[in-house]
Amino acid sequence: MEKQIQDGLLRGLTGLHPGSELLRRFGDHIQSLVERAETTARNGDEEAHFADLLALESVLLCDLLSDREAQELVAMESLQTTVVASQCLFATFESRLEDAFAADIARARTPERYLTDSDSVTRNYLARYRGLAAAEVALAGIGPADHVAFVGAGCLPITAFEYTRTSGCLIDGIEILENRAAEAKMLTDRLGVASRMTVLSADGRETDFGKYSVILVGVLAEPKPAIFARIAATAKTDTRIICRTTHGLRQLIYRPTAPASLLPYRAAALNRARGFQTLSTLLLGRTLLKPEGAA
Repeated sequence: MEKQIQDGLLRGLTGLHPGSELLRRFGDHIQSLVERAETTARNGDEEAHFADLLALESVLLCDLLSDREAQELVAMESLQTTVVASQCLFATFESRLEDAFAADIARARTPERYLTDSDSVTRNYLARYRGLAAAEVALAGIGPADHVAFVGAGCLPITAFEYTRTSGCLIDGIEILENRAAEAKMLTDRLGVASRMTVLSADGRETDFGKYSVILVGVLAEPKPAIFARIAATAKTDTRIICRTTHGLRQLIYRPTAPASLLPYRAAALNRARGFQTLSTLLLGRTLLKPEGAA
């Protein structure tokens, strides 16, 4: 069914039904896929569950809807429970993937091949994040003179590895969970990038960002209002700040970053996810706030 959708089934429906009917049908199909994935998860059928998640992801990344239609669908009141359930399913899936790849790298005889070998078991997973990292390096103009902070690095910070591998920058991964930070540090050592990357077990709400020329805030880093307030209080005025978010149907994979949570910053430029990419990235600029009482 997913292949038929991607090959144009719903495109064909566009000429037969009003837009609202198309969106309703699309929403119903997404809801059924989420419910199926929840069922196989509850039943402990791991193989079927992973297949269901990949089927759901293929629909969420198909880009058949316009940006306006996708946003309208995600905002439907009847779909809100499904949106949250889908985000939870993918969060668990991503965590399991990271743990599995981290364990594989930890026991590998030649772990460095995971960053360069096209025949590596992680090649397809890496390809998505390599594309994201390349887009972010270009968006923020990251080079060898930069010192980057990555808030919410997690246990397998592939994009951080890619930043330093491709641009030559120094990077500090900031991870609030001690066990995830310890795992990331072990992987940094194993992959041979420890000379360019440091992993800190720290809270983005308490970090002094004064030494960084670029700051990346991950899509799962929370609470964003407090993190951005801390960045505003401690970072230099010319520091480049980028933040990950999601748009359209990709909001069912990761929760988007609300504009209000960015304050005192605002989006100045955007790298929009398309195709197999899931994450978009915002380049931020300072919001010019009017003095109290100004017209």
